[in-house]
Amino acid sequence: MSATSEQEIEGQKWHVSEYASRYFDIERPFLDAALRSSVGPTVLQVGQYLSASVVEDFDLPLLIKALSSGQGSEPDAGFSSVAADPAFLPFEPEAFSTVVLPHVLERHKLPHQVLREAHRVLMPEGHIVLTGFSPNSFIGLQRWLRPSAVCPGKYYSIGRVIDWLQLLGFEVVSRSMFHYAPISRSKRLRKTFGFFESAGDRWLPMVGGGYMISAKKRDPGSTLVGRVKLKKSKRKLVAATAAKTHTSRTKAHD
Repeated sequence: MSATSEQEIEGQKWHVSEYASRYFDIERPFLDAALRSSVGPTVLQVGQYLSASVVEDFDLPLLIKALSSGQGSEPDAGFSSVAADPAFLPFEPEAFSTVVLPHVLERHKLPHQVLREAHRVLMPEGHIVLTGFSPNSFIGLQRWLRPSAVCPGKYYSIGRVIDWLQLLGFEVVSRSMFHYAPISRSKRLRKTFGFFESAGDRWLPMVGGGYMISAKKRDPGSTLVGRVKLKKSKRKLVAATAAKTHTSRTKAHD
C-alpha cells in the first residue's frame, strides 16, 4: 500500500471521527456566511472534508461533487458526483459560478495545480471558497503530538494561499480564522482551553487552527465600457521663414 493510500485512509477515518465533528461545528458558521454571499446557481464542490449538509442546504439548481476514488457518495442525495482528480477536473472552462474547496490543498501533492484547475472551470466574476488548516496553531502542533486528533496532510499558512490566489488573478473578498484551541473530545480540556476560543479572534488573530478564504475571479475586460477611441495627434507644420540674401541686406542699408 502506498503512502498516499495510507494517508487517504487515515483522512477518511478522521473525517467521520468525533474530532472532526467538533472541528466542523466551529468551522460551519464561517463557511456558511461565505457561501451565502458568494454562492451561484452552478456549484462545484471538490472533495468532502466539510460538514455534510453545509452546501446542500442552499437548494442549488446544480451541484456537482468531484470526489476522489476513495470518497463515496450516497445515491439520490440531491446532487451529482463524479470521480476526479482535483488537479485535473473533467469539466469545460468557465463551467461553474462557484467552486468550493474544503480542505483540499493540504490533501493533494499539487496544490498549485488544484487552484489553477479551479480558476479554469470558474466563470469570470465567479467565486472560489476554500478552507484549510493552519500550521501555526495548536492544531498544527497536534500533528506531531496527537496525530489522530487532526486531519493528516501538509498544512499551508493563510498568507501563502492568498499569495497563490492573487498570482492566478483572484481578488480576495473575505477571510476568517477560527478554532484557536486544540481539537479535543474531552469536555474538561475544552473548558480549559475555552479562553483561547473567546480571546483568540481579538488577541491572537493569526494563530487560528482553521481558515476560510473567499475570492473572486477577476475579469480583465470588465472595466472597459463601450469602444475605446484613440485620438491621433496631428503634427503642426511651422511655416519656414525665408532667409535674407546678401542683396536684400545691401538694399536695406541703401
